[in-house]
Amino acid sequence: MIRLILETDDKKDLILIKKLAERLQIRYSEENTPTKSSNTRVKNSLKKNIDISNFGDPSDWQRKVRKDRKLI
Repeated sequence: MIRLILETDDKKDLILIKKLAERLQIRYSEENTPTKSSNTRVKNSLKKNIDISNFGDPSDWQRKVRKDRKLI
């Protein structure tokens, strides 16, 4: 079996590809994946809305919590 992965944002192209696959009797499956732009929007939203400055230095926290171990 050979697997071919095609990606498109154009619905018209998707319809053509499906019709061709059906005509050639090729099995196919459709999977919707989030676009890069939506992922970027989510990351930017998180950056704007979360203030991590009050958490402090993670290395200092590790040293305080794990006093029984020597950390680098």
